[in-house]
Amino acid sequence: MIKLRKILLLNYLYILLFVISIFYLFICINIDHTSKYGGSEKDFIGEVVSLEYEGNKMTMLIKAKENLIATYYFDTEDTLEKVKKNLSLGDVLKLEGELVKPLSSKNFYSFSYPAYLKRKGVFYLLKTSEFSIENKNSNILKEVKTILRNSITNDKVSNYVNVFFLGNDTNFDVELEEKFQKLGISHLFALSGTQISFLFVILQAIFSRFKKNVSLRKLLLIYLAIFVYYFFIDSCATIDRAIVFSIVFSLNKILNLQIKPFFLILFSLSILFFLNPYYIYDIGFQYSTVISCTLILYMDNKKKIGKIRELLKVSWVSFLVSLPISLYHFSYINPLSIIYNLFYVPFINIIMFPLSMIVFFIPHLSFVLEFFINMFEVSVNFFSEFKFGFIVLRRINICFYFLYYLLIFAYLFFKKKSYIFLYFLFIGIILHYVFPLVFSKDALYMIDVGQGDCFLLVSNNRSMLIDTGGVMEYYKEEWQVYEKTKKGEYIVNFLYQLGITKLDYLVLTHGDYDHAGEALTIMDEIDVETVFFNNNQLNDLEKKIWNNSSIHYKLKEGDSFSLGNFNFLIISNTYDDENDSSLVIYSTIYDRKILFMGDASIRSEKYILNNYDISNVTILKVGHHGSRTSSSEEFIKQVNPTYALISAGVNNKFNHPHDEIVERLHTNGTIIYDIRMNGMVMFDFTNNKIEKYSS
Repeated sequence: MIKLRKILLLNYLYILLFVISIFYLFICINIDHTSKYGGSEKDFIGEVVSLEYEGNKMTMLIKAKENLIATYYFDTEDTLEKVKKNLSLGDVLKLEGELVKPLSSKNFYSFSYPAYLKRKGVFYLLKTSEFSIENKNSNILKEVKTILRNSITNDKVSNYVNVFFLGNDTNFDVELEEKFQKLGISHLFALSGTQISFLFVILQAIFSRFKKNVSLRKLLLIYLAIFVYYFFIDSCATIDRAIVFSIVFSLNKILNLQIKPFFLILFSLSILFFLNPYYIYDIGFQYSTVISCTLILYMDNKKKIGKIRELLKVSWVSFLVSLPISLYHFSYINPLSIIYNLFYVPFINIIMFPLSMIVFFIPHLSFVLEFFINMFEVSVNFFSEFKFGFIVLRRINICFYFLYYLLIFAYLFFKKKSYIFLYFLFIGIILHYVFPLVFSKDALYMIDVGQGDCFLLVSNNRSMLIDTGGVMEYYKEEWQVYEKTKKGEYIVNFLYQLGITKLDYLVLTHGDYDHAGEALTIMDEIDVETVFFNNNQLNDLEKKIWNNSSIHYKLKEGDSFSLGNFNFLIISNTYDDENDSSLVIYSTIYDRKILFMGDASIRSEKYILNNYDISNVTILKVGHHGSRTSSSEEFIKQVNPTYALISAGVNNKFNHPHDEIVERLHTNGTIIYDIRMNGMVMFDFTNNKIEKYSS
């Protein structure tokens, strides 16, 4: 035992182990794993690992030859309720369906859903057409897990219990999550060391009734209880980190090994990287690891202070060390989160988490948790209305975020004149904000919104959006409704990544949903000064947008306006048909000509050819997503575009763009940028270059 202790006190061993784990991590994340499926299979047999219901949509993680995410949509409410009663975790299913590759938006800085799934060993989604139960679950523990998860009938309470006690946020309100993020409190919604520490305290108090001193035997009983709890929750990076850290630090204390916290951290991280190298990509893991490690090292060397001062210190340090992560992933920070956390940290850890645990075992007490949930949501909705303190900073090279960390750690851990590093940090953030404003560029972005149009133009620190994309929502009964991610959120996130918090103009070429459907979502998050509509009668969607905008105009033929170095002229006529009446916008910048055709048809093209002399256009936004109703041979020859932009969704039901139109453009010698193939495209007129999305 003495020899073992001497070995454990050799600090270089922890450094060596950590270095090896980093090498292992880099090797693993650079291995290109491939699927065991060819992609054409139709029949599958697999075990249900996880199961979620949302409206008429059922999502399952199926363990077959490899993990598959299977989705199924119910036609009737009776069938849905029957499946909910009969289907359990651990059941073996026979499924029929189609394997499809996961898709995500192909925009700069966007979240890659395929890459995210690949790190979890998922290469395909299964669009399930039929399924049946081959074998019922025979595992008693899994049956208990299913019963406990279905015991809470109150949906709102169930969502919070799932988040705070089971680590599952699948069905949580997306809009509410965004508000947490804006307030800077989203890190509280991941199971973490605080909750695990709370469980340790509870279990220690229980076991202390049997034995006064904390012993290794008692600690093993606590670990056993924690692992039982671990079985019932959804494993995630943050909870795995918390458990590993808790075990390593508690063993050090119980065995009186006296290993320094820094080396315990290195040892814990080494274990985690060997367990799953892909944890490094998890944002929750990044937040919880950086915050917890910094607090362990920082607070360990500080003299004891009052509870309020200690809470302020913890909130301030947590904000500082999470700042580079927030800026890199979301491009915004909220300094007021330091204040918000003073209230929300104790509220969640002392009230919400313990109550979630109690309600999980005693569902009849749901009304108590619901009372505090309502109080919590009212406060979040109130504070989220204030944009004061909300700071957006453009995405920059990752090296600068590491520089921020050097300054932050120097400020926290240097003993002499550490405040100097804080000044440099503030200067860096100010330069980060000012630099893009001073060195602005004139650019056009074609944004991937699926089957729809959306184009961003920026010049002289002014910005304009032409159309927003969007999907038509059809009527559904209440039981069928499930929450979909809105494309407008992708647009807002991208604007933040560019440092844009205000649009000078929002131009809606016409009122179809695939052109104007996300306008209200964008207007909720981004200040829009002026909204332009076409000269037709407003439809229901356009009326809502009109009423939500303070300045709005209908544009007609001959109207003109400018944005920095861009000049715009409306050259479209007005017709009864909405597509025919799409705003056609002719733009010039320097010696380049750009023509935005909206969904204008051949009828509108003929009018333009007869009334305007437009030729040798630099960029043509191809009309109606490349449909045969637009882009006549006569029009393409006259306009003679150097580049053609086609905005159409992958596997869209309209088969846009049509092969005939693509061939016509190729014959003309036009370079085509199809968003399905190329993703987002940016024309930088200032530096005379073109950039494409790369996954």
